[in-house]
Amino acid sequence: MLTIRDKASIFAKNMQFRVDPPSLIYRSLWASGNPFISGFNKCGCIFVHIPKSAGSSISHSLFGESVGHRPIRRHLAYDQVATKKYFKFSFVRSPWDRLYSAYHYFHRCVGMNDHRDHRWATEMLSGFSEFEGFVNALSNPEFVKIIKKYDHFRDQRDWLCDPSSGKIIMDFVGRFEDLESGYDFVCDRLGVAQDLPHYRKGSGNDYRNHYSERMIDIVAKVYEADVAEFSYRFDG
Repeated sequence: MLTIRDKASIFAKNMQFRVDPPSLIYRSLWASGNPFISGFNKCGCIFVHIPKSAGSSISHSLFGESVGHRPIRRHLAYDQVATKKYFKFSFVRSPWDRLYSAYHYFHRCVGMNDHRDHRWATEMLSGFSEFEGFVNALSNPEFVKIIKKYDHFRDQRDWLCDPSSGKIIMDFVGRFEDLESGYDFVCDRLGVAQDLPHYRKGSGNDYRNHYSERMIDIVAKVYEADVAEFSYRFDG
């Protein structure tokens, strides 16, 4: 069961995507969340780690630590000059693949209680024994609203947009499906030579084997913004 503190944390995280107050107010809401780790300032870059898009491997390879899940708008709130100046990059993933990965990541946590992720998974996913049932439930717009409030299920473009314009302001958006090439480009841009480890390996299971036509259509509608923005199709 989610605690009061869990619910407050989820609410605050969700609101950082939904409100656009003056920077000082925005910063006070997430006072412990200065997104500029030392590696960003050292390399003159910003990496926005979208959940379930190989960000852990990239973070630890380039910066030796986690950069957290922080949207570009938080960087703007803390330092607009540096945000506009620094090389900004991120990686996105097929919405169908990402949803499949996120569901199984959380479904393994059902019944656990050590972390907020565990408690959220138990509360939200315990009623689904299979991925198909979860996807079919996403045909309900009210359920979608609840699910999308959690970082791992939020639209990917939300992480990358300037709130004043609604436009993506990244200098480079790589693709999970072409990770090595995109990562090499980033390394060349930053002037570093660093191999990319598989910090958290996936199951290697092809998501396309687990979708019916109806499920494909449901996810296409739920993540319509990402499909359009990043020109994704179900088959690649």
